[in-house]
Amino acid sequence: MTCEGEITGTLTCDGIPQEGVLINFSSFPDTGTFDPDPAITEADGTFTTTLTIPEGTPETAIFVTAQATVGDETVTDTIGIQVDCPGEECPCKFRIGIQGNRAEAEVDITANGVPSTLSGTINVTAIQCFTAAPMCNPAVDNFNVTFGDNGSTINFTQGRRIEIECIGNTFASVRGTANVSGNVLPEGVYEVTITLTIGPDDIGTWTVDATDTEGNTFTTTFEAEISPPTFIGECDETP
Repeated sequence: MTCEGEITGTLTCDGIPQEGVLINFSSFPDTGTFDPDPAITEADGTFTTTLTIPEGTPETAIFVTAQATVGDETVTDTIGIQVDCPGEECPCKFRIGIQGNRAEAEVDITANGVPSTLSGTINVTAIQCFTAAPMCNPAVDNFNVTFGDNGSTINFTQGRRIEIECIGNTFASVRGTANVSGNVLPEGVYEVTITLTIGPDDIGTWTVDATDTEGNTFTTTFEAEISPPTFIGECDETP
């Protein structure tokens, strides 16, 4: 699907079309908007919504879920599609990291429905659209997060962007997808958002938030000095 497309379906119960039922939509990772949302089924049980993808979205695999309640029963169905919408893929560029490749952090997680808090060491790196030349390079696309706590490990690797944002030379964020490994969270693809705000003395406030389609989550906010190569800027700026 490129930029915009229709998603259609039919809702039946024991083979009988269901009219006037609200159909709610969601996507994972969260990409684009649905209109209408919710949609309402017609007399023959059919429904239609239009998914609009933001300009600048690179080719991304997403899952679209439709959910409806008929009587006392809630039903869902999910499809997988590839979406993109060519545009300005690189509004800025950055290369960010933590001094010494480690910092102390407290992490709140939910694994298989069970919440807990871990205290350990974390490392975050992200390089997006970066080149030392006065330009952006869309081919540069990677981010990783590693966390450890007395034998408990969580790793988000092979991160690929959906969108990035910069504000001046002191704020950067990337939202995308990454694979998780380790012995705490269920393995799979997670939607991950990383932000960095650089304050006085090159102390950064970092956030990492991640979730999957099953409700497993990882979230943390911590402070750590930025690494010397860290750079945030416009495409025409240089380190």
